[in-house]
Amino acid sequence: MAIPDYKLSSILRGHSLDVRCVSTTKENCILSASRDRTAKLWHPEGVKDFMSVVTYRGHSNFVSCVCWVPPCEGFPEGLVVTGSNDNTILGYNLQDGMVQITLEGHENAVCSVTPGRSSGILLSSSWDSTAKVWNLNIPKSHPLTIKGHQAAVWGVIQLDDGTYATASADKTIKLWKSDINLITTLTGHTDCVRGLVVASTNTFLSCSNDASIRLWTNKGQCLNTYYGHSNYIYSISRNPSLPNGFATSGEDGSVRIWSGSDCIREIRLPVQSVWSVTCLDNGDVVTGSSDGIVRVFTADANRYADEDTLKQFEDDVQKLQAAAQQEIGGFKVSELPGPEVLLEPGKSDGQTKLVRRGGTVKCYSWDAANSAWNEVGDVLGANPATEGKTMYQGKEYDFVFNVDIKDGAPPIKLPYNRTEDPWIAAQAFIHQHDLPQGYLEQVANFIVTNAKLDKLPAAGNGFADPFTGENRYVPGSDTATGLPPPSTADPFTGSMAYTTTQHPPLIPHDAYIRFDQANLKVISDKLKEFNSNVSDGLSVTDEQIDDVVKLGEMNCAYNAKSVELLKKMLDWPKEKLFPVLDVTRLAVRNKEVNEHIFDNTFGPKFVNYLLSLIGPDNLPANQMLSMRVLVNAFSALRGEMLVLSAASAMTAITTTTVKPANAQIAEASLLLNLSVALAQQTDCERLVDAILRLLATATDSQAYFRGLVALGTVLSESPEKLVVQTKIVSHQQVHNRLKKDSISDPADALLKKVSICSQQILKLL
Repeated sequence: MAIPDYKLSSILRGHSLDVRCVSTTKENCILSASRDRTAKLWHPEGVKDFMSVVTYRGHSNFVSCVCWVPPCEGFPEGLVVTGSNDNTILGYNLQDGMVQITLEGHENAVCSVTPGRSSGILLSSSWDSTAKVWNLNIPKSHPLTIKGHQAAVWGVIQLDDGTYATASADKTIKLWKSDINLITTLTGHTDCVRGLVVASTNTFLSCSNDASIRLWTNKGQCLNTYYGHSNYIYSISRNPSLPNGFATSGEDGSVRIWSGSDCIREIRLPVQSVWSVTCLDNGDVVTGSSDGIVRVFTADANRYADEDTLKQFEDDVQKLQAAAQQEIGGFKVSELPGPEVLLEPGKSDGQTKLVRRGGTVKCYSWDAANSAWNEVGDVLGANPATEGKTMYQGKEYDFVFNVDIKDGAPPIKLPYNRTEDPWIAAQAFIHQHDLPQGYLEQVANFIVTNAKLDKLPAAGNGFADPFTGENRYVPGSDTATGLPPPSTADPFTGSMAYTTTQHPPLIPHDAYIRFDQANLKVISDKLKEFNSNVSDGLSVTDEQIDDVVKLGEMNCAYNAKSVELLKKMLDWPKEKLFPVLDVTRLAVRNKEVNEHIFDNTFGPKFVNYLLSLIGPDNLPANQMLSMRVLVNAFSALRGEMLVLSAASAMTAITTTTVKPANAQIAEASLLLNLSVALAQQTDCERLVDAILRLLATATDSQAYFRGLVALGTVLSESPEKLVVQTKIVSHQQVHNRLKKDSISDPADALLKKVSICSQQILKLL
């Protein structure tokens, strides 16, 4: 048999977090489930492309599994079924994503769902050490519960003879009669058994964290053991295009294609974890992985991706493999945990953790007094390929400094190479981040000190004072011959204006923004005024209001009782709600408050409430402050994840109605944060449409500028660049203004940035 050559066919972007499960439905459609709390339906378009056509929402925690249940008596159109870490199972209409059924009964995360052999039967398994058999044809019927394992049940299937098989973290597989009485326990795997799949009428396959695959008879005899993966195997799927074919995926970042006992092809992905694999009827292989992307691979040359995409994919794989060999402090970078470990408290004051954040490694230290992980800084390791350089926005630098500009605000990244002039680098940094010109000397000296520059680059090597074009004047040193005395003139507007036509890029933007300014005294007075007029069940004491207002302080001491009081006050009547929302938007800047407000119980309901307040029929103050709360939610991981899970709903709510200036700025800021988070994902059309609506109606210059930065960020980084370009060009009003602003030369500093940003967007078009 000729060995098929599998290559990348399609890249499906749209999820914002790990894709934990992929499966198939009718007509070669793909279902995906993600930690972003959603599932998606991808429909084939043309020869090899897929389009996200439905997003399934409703879970309050990670969606861990998804399957298609064919039409049955109870649901003649079939069901998309998802299981979640919120312990529930939801069934959706395939076409419109409406929830048709909610199944409750598991006491811990649901980690697998799959149809049984009989029509309308659904099987599920859970971390609660059980599996369940549900009859969807009988509404509200109680499921059969399969109980007997000593740890999480990772998978359950029904074999061709009607027997149920369950796979568990207790390292065993159990076979059960149709009446759920135990038949036998299968041993052999030496670690957690993660997945099961029917292989033939009389056999089934299992995969395990012990990096092995076993073939069993339906009676429980082990016929063979296969090896190939170098780490945990998470998923296994039948491949109908090969004799006795199947595919596996795992923690070694690979998918392996098997025919019988032979591994005939290994596919490396540019990721650490390939959580799930499934196969289409045409033999194509679909994966879901830790980078939030669904990929399709094919052995049919007619469905290969184009050459540029294939080359980029191979380059990404090679870069990851090189990075996997990089070590920091004796640890492989690829083996370091992600930011989710920071959701767990430290064990002792000063405990440190190395955390992988994208392509960088950061060090965090546990502050026991404040119960918080504090970022210490970037960790640089030896990497012979880059000679110690650090990657930032796709470029290599000798240094990437964290600069604390304002108390309470996250540090700003300042990249610098030794060959650069510190004052020119400082001026570019100030312009990019809209900082006061008086910071120039401070930032330049910061670079000189922290880069340990024993001597500055010699004059005549292309370095010049950005104010005069002559050899550099170094503040604090003796005056150089022939140079004027120090000046405080603004280099962009003063008599010594910097006239170069090269402007530091304003796009893409790479950091979240937030609203920090507030007058807590005024907020407190308004809360006390309104408190006297709310019902007894919702009113609080003046002392309690004082405690709640303290949550709005930047470095407030966390007080769980005060947070509960704040949550209670969020039930105030809408006409008295706006000062409560104002305190909330300040409070969620604090990591502990953020985690409490946006937890798995209160958080999803609260986000939905904020979305309802943004609608056009609400009080303008509530609209504006609800958007500010959502902007500031990005201050911590839990809030960020929950807001991103509702991103589509947020972009749909924005309207063409002209809002007050402060509401325009709030909406633009929310769209900017969404753009920073989602620019590199696909399915960006709604976000772009929302930004264009804002730009078409914005009357406030600050809102318009933030909208431009959001648009430029998506345009710069979106894999669907052609879609974004087309939308911008076809929106005549916005496109005409871009052209008009790009050739203007305003004196106002903000309008100057509008002009520069317009120029940079037009260049990308």
